[in-house]
Amino acid sequence: MTASLYIHIPFCKKKCDYCDFFSIGERDRRGKANDLSDSYINALITEAHVYARRYGISEWRTIYVGGGTPSLLSPAQLIRLISGVKSTAHTSEHTEITVEMNPDDVCAELLHACEKSGVNRLSMGIQAIDDRALRAVNRGATVAMIQNALETLSVHWHGRLSVDFITGLPNHTYASFKNQFDILKTYPGIDHVSLYTLTVEENTPLWKRIEDGSIAFSYEKADRMWLIGRNLLEQNGFLQYEVSNFAKPGAESRHNTTYWKQEDYIGVGAGATGTVYDFEKKSAERWTNTLSIPAYCAGVANAAHSDASGALAHVKRSVEFLDEATLEFEFLMLGFRRCQGVSAREFERRFARPLAFRLGADKNDGVFFQWQKNRLATIKKTPDGDTIYSLNRRGILLLNRFLVELQS
Repeated sequence: MTASLYIHIPFCKKKCDYCDFFSIGERDRRGKANDLSDSYINALITEAHVYARRYGISEWRTIYVGGGTPSLLSPAQLIRLISGVKSTAHTSEHTEITVEMNPDDVCAELLHACEKSGVNRLSMGIQAIDDRALRAVNRGATVAMIQNALETLSVHWHGRLSVDFITGLPNHTYASFKNQFDILKTYPGIDHVSLYTLTVEENTPLWKRIEDGSIAFSYEKADRMWLIGRNLLEQNGFLQYEVSNFAKPGAESRHNTTYWKQEDYIGVGAGATGTVYDFEKKSAERWTNTLSIPAYCAGVANAAHSDASGALAHVKRSVEFLDEATLEFEFLMLGFRRCQGVSAREFERRFARPLAFRLGADKNDGVFFQWQKNRLATIKKTPDGDTIYSLNRRGILLLNRFLVELQS
């Protein structure tokens, strides 16, 4: 089988105040056995090898190094990590290999290490080009660092480049928000943009400050900014292909598309999640690794000395088995995130029943029928005889409401 590989680097210089992902700031790991050391790199490579043996993975379709902050890896560590996981299953010059970076870590040496190891796509978290907005959420980078990173990338990087923006950050003005899209003209190497609306997760530092009134936040402003951002991206030649993602033609993220198409992906690293599907049995196995880095490394080390059938027993993780109903709803939830929509042929192949019936597109009081009637959804026939159901430009803004109606 083939699969995508996600590698989690759960280390940061410091955590941003809105972050709800598993990561450990430098202050929290100082003097503990949580350093970004070679032992963790060894564990990542070993775990990838364990899963490749367990599931008979012959090829990695895509490789994505995320975090946390993968750009905290030294050039030597990055080269060793990528070459190590490449040795566990086949890759080719066409395999998409992505590394996330923070602007304050970008340097010529790290970029050269990326190219040397075969990395061909970088994803840089800009979030905002406004120092007041960045300080409001405890981001480590400054506008000067962002500009320096973009200059360095324009000289030393020759692969694809994606950047992230977040709408609704406290203290971010409309004028400043609009002006940041000028970098798409100044730095034409950017061919992909992820545009996220700020999500205030409960019990994060940002949530606590909003709750006690020490900082202002408006969901309405965040949504309005997102709409402005979508228009500016489209004016600059970026096409929306998913709820939060825009790309120039051919620059779509193949790794993220793996998730949205419900394809197999292996997650390695502390806190990483993976899913392997079996649509013949209409089930899937999903796991999430322990958040304890010492326990993770020790478990993987023990797994390395076991045969393929028993190795996973040593990996510290929680496992759940998804039933058909869960798989079916996830297929729809993920599929309708994509502007391309959902294939009736693929749905019936996987779940052995008509998509029109499941969506309520075949009766006047059905969910999809009503959304189509209200000009929020479309049905299209393809030249090869398939039928595609999708939410349109207006409808995709209301995705969550649509999914709630499908479940009711």
